[in-house]
Amino acid sequence: MFTKDFYNIIDGELNDLLEKYKDDKFIQKHRNAINNQKSYALLIWFLEFYGKISSYTSFITDGDNDSSCDIVFDKINNYGDKIFYVVQSKWNNAGNSEKESDKDEILKALSDFTTILRGEKDDFNDKLKLKVEELDKHLKENGEVKFIFLTLSQYRRGADENIKAFINNDEKIKFEVIDINRIKLDYIDRKYKKIEPLNPLETYQNPEESLIDIEIVQGNGRIEIQKPFEAYMFLLRPKSIYDLFEKYGFALFYKNVRNPLLQSEFNEEIEKTAIENPAYFWYYNNGITAITYLLPKIGKKAEKLQLTGLQIINGAQTVYSIYRAYKNASPTKRIQMDSESLLTLRLLKSGGTDFDLNVTRYTNSQNPIYDRDFCANDDIQIRLQNDSYQTKFWYEKRRDEFRELPEGITKVTNHIFANVYLAYHLQDPVSVINNYKHYKETSKELIFVSHREHQDGLYEKIFNDRTSFEDMLCAFYIFDIVCGYYFCSYEDTFETAYYHLIALFKVSFTNYLQAKFDKKLNVNKYIINTYEKNEKESILKTFKFIDQFVRKQLEIENNEEKTTDGIIKFLFKLSYYERIKDALNDLDISVKDIEDIVLEDGDEIIEMDNSED
Repeated sequence: MFTKDFYNIIDGELNDLLEKYKDDKFIQKHRNAINNQKSYALLIWFLEFYGKISSYTSFITDGDNDSSCDIVFDKINNYGDKIFYVVQSKWNNAGNSEKESDKDEILKALSDFTTILRGEKDDFNDKLKLKVEELDKHLKENGEVKFIFLTLSQYRRGADENIKAFINNDEKIKFEVIDINRIKLDYIDRKYKKIEPLNPLETYQNPEESLIDIEIVQGNGRIEIQKPFEAYMFLLRPKSIYDLFEKYGFALFYKNVRNPLLQSEFNEEIEKTAIENPAYFWYYNNGITAITYLLPKIGKKAEKLQLTGLQIINGAQTVYSIYRAYKNASPTKRIQMDSESLLTLRLLKSGGTDFDLNVTRYTNSQNPIYDRDFCANDDIQIRLQNDSYQTKFWYEKRRDEFRELPEGITKVTNHIFANVYLAYHLQDPVSVINNYKHYKETSKELIFVSHREHQDGLYEKIFNDRTSFEDMLCAFYIFDIVCGYYFCSYEDTFETAYYHLIALFKVSFTNYLQAKFDKKLNVNKYIINTYEKNEKESILKTFKFIDQFVRKQLEIENNEEKTTDGIIKFLFKLSYYERIKDALNDLDISVKDIEDIVLEDGDEIIEMDNSED
């Protein structure tokens, strides 16, 4: 999804708000000033999307007669502390949505915020004046205030030094820029993944590093395991689960291979049981499994304990469903739930990365879990996915994570991206085929397995600091063009020399472009532009040229057995592939060699037999 496309979605929602609240005095007053109206609507949108506040009138304070608007309001956060928020919005037109935020606008916002802090502004209206007085009292009581600059342009850290100077004056002062890219990530999480994004109007701590208090039930005893790793199993009441999630939110599940969905039939059934049949809950539910780094000794009569760090690695849906049920329950129903419902907690001391990963893997084995699911929370996977949101092909890092897709967007799994990247960019098509054979035999994808876990693991080779989504997208575009021409399904590509030809394509096409334009080009960008303009002929002709070249290298006249042996070596031996690649590199490719290729219906790619090795 290009930035402009997403901008149009948000701008359309702003127009809907302006129509919905057309009788609002501020909207009426600025009916001829679109900047003021849209900035005002952006504040309403912000309150509804992040604050889930539908009645906005008591929050927004009419700003100056410029294109910005202010909110000053207080809110009790998830830790029970009162926080004041000051939000200034800046609407931008579509043309500016792809540009960097004007540094002067942020500096002006910082100046306005400083003036609000000092209470020195001359033209405060009555509503703003009252909120500023409350804010001043809050600061004098050692309270915290967070300033937010909300913009539909792109912030690229241009004012970081100024922001740093602003917040360094007072440890109780926070500042955050929420730009169109941040809004897009959060919008995709909620709208298309059905998971809750991090909320700028909440305070988060990392539960892996925090001291966590938890209440347990010991009336029925507890089970203690001492070797090889310490562990306990005991019972919790719904309130303990509610308190945990209320404080730490989705960060509790960072190491879980599944994020809880905001809505699902499974979650609804858990909630229904918790509310309507709380006494049955323990019988119907498997409980949750969590890991902590320092596990204290727990006495037989203990009802409270303090943990150093906590991650729930199995049972995310259960935790979130109990939280929702308890939150929406009446005080009387909560008492009933706490008196009748019990939930099993298996609490394990961390045994290191490999042990923790295996516990996560095996405790989630009741439903199919793939190797790539265990990598989904890695920083590199998150970065690649976020970069893909600037395109029409979204990188799926976890199976079925996108519950919906906007019109014009296609999801592509990360194992497809990984395979084409490994073949094209890393020039290792042999590993693609060998990995496929290994997967068919063991159901284990080596492209998502570390070399520390398996000697042939490819994960670090493919995914590292040098891996860019642009390189992956370029490789995928070639893959998609050729698949479309040869009517290949994804599974079909492993029955031919497809990945080897894609790898050799990089060599030939680079030489072809050099000959055609007599200068070095950015080949990736050229291929991406060619694909997006639907000008694919040169790519298909180059691919066919390579196919013909390889056939000539492998075919032994009147000797089918040696030809077959050569094809097998080409497919499964990297040294043999490199020999063909060297021969192609030595070839003096002219523009005519490529452009005289004739594309015909019925063209076929070199076939292979996966039963051979």
